[in-house]
Amino acid sequence: MNLLAFIEEFPTEESCKHHFKLQREKEGVIYKKCKSKSHYWLASKCQWECKSCNFRTTLKSGSIMEGSKVAIRTWYLVMAFMTFSKKTISASEIQRQLDHPKYDTIWRLMHKIREAMGKRDGLYQLQGEIEFDEGYFEIATSKKVKLK
Repeated sequence: MNLLAFIEEFPTEESCKHHFKLQREKEGVIYKKCKSKSHYWLASKCQWECKSCNFRTTLKSGSIMEGSKVAIRTWYLVMAFMTFSKKTISASEIQRQLDHPKYDTIWRLMHKIREAMGKRDGLYQLQGEIEFDEGYFEIATSKKVKLK
């Protein structure tokens, strides 16, 4: 997805909230209080309510956005800028692009996102037969033989 497609798909805060709600429901919302997965959506409050204990949970609760006052669309935009290029982007550049008043806020968002991305990578392990193209590897021997 490029920047134009992103802006087209997520033009408003409401579109980002709707997308995030669908993603949370796909993964499953689990309540902190009773660990139940049974719930219904309260559109007027923008929260889920547990069918078992009537505990309410917000859209951001249980995610990296929990406790953040930053809009969900800002989170989405920061994630987009961080992933649109193979090269890195600085917090000050994202702050400038979003016309955000505080550098510290953008810096913290970026670090939370990086931490979440790092944890996500740990869930996937390569298995079976793996093929590499034109790589040089050192094997763990005392002779350090280079392999092609």
